[in-house]
Amino acid sequence: MKQPLVSIFTCVYNRKDKIHRVFESVAALSYKNIEHVIVDDGSTDGVMPLLMEYKEKASYPVLIFQKENGGKHTATNLAWDNCHGEYIIQLDSDDMLLPQSIEHLVELWNQIPEDKKNEYWCVQGRCCTQFSDEIIGPPNPENINEMDSTEASRITEGERVGLMKASILKNYRYPEPKGVKFVKEAVLWNPLNREYKTWYTDEVMRRYFVDEGENLSRQKLSRQTITNKAWSCAYQISVMKEYKTKGFKVLVAYCFLYFHTKSLFRKNTPYLIESDSKTELLQILLLIPALLAYFPIEILLISTL
Repeated sequence: MKQPLVSIFTCVYNRKDKIHRVFESVAALSYKNIEHVIVDDGSTDGVMPLLMEYKEKASYPVLIFQKENGGKHTATNLAWDNCHGEYIIQLDSDDMLLPQSIEHLVELWNQIPEDKKNEYWCVQGRCCTQFSDEIIGPPNPENINEMDSTEASRITEGERVGLMKASILKNYRYPEPKGVKFVKEAVLWNPLNREYKTWYTDEVMRRYFVDEGENLSRQKLSRQTITNKAWSCAYQISVMKEYKTKGFKVLVAYCFLYFHTKSLFRKNTPYLIESDSKTELLQILLLIPALLAYFPIEILLISTL
């Protein structure tokens, strides 16, 4: 089988009613040297027969993997391990790529001088919503591709989509902390943007669907979402220099959230996070008020069951 230039990967969790957008948009792409890697992250809505039907009909390779539900970050790691293309692009399970998107992103990569390509990990386009073809967020500054990579990544706003270099991307993996089912993409994007450059364009490449109920960034409050948030706080404390402007706020949040996390998380994550001596002292001082706040809330929760 000929090795594809571009691997599209999609992580699926209970998208039976929306996954058709993905199928239709990939099939309609003008660029054909592709494969589609799909990871079903333990769906329970019967989406698998639709995935298999799509695989049978597709004119390009479709690779499907199933795993126990562990969150999009774990499904992404599995997808990357099974992508064969020189470049990788992510397509969420409820969104659409525009027909010319990959063709134009590949053209952007080809426009970068050969002696400069090793400096870049990604070429990045913009997104629109189902309501308009206008980009989400303000336009890029005219000189964005001349800026320092860290500065450029900091000022970019709105939904975006990138064609990423596989040889670089596969050296990075999402952490898979026990009991956590959501890890922010910034955990990887931040170090990547410190080490490598991104080439930006304002051309719209992906249609992003909004106002469709619960999603990964807007979930109902539960012990799972508390656990996810607690890990995010712990991560930020461990790399405090990156988040120094909100360090104390994150520290307080972690101390008060910790005791409401899932037991699997607490078993594998100590309350006291190793950091500088000042941060560790603050954690110790916050231990008693955090515990005092924990017990009344637990009693209230038990009494309402």
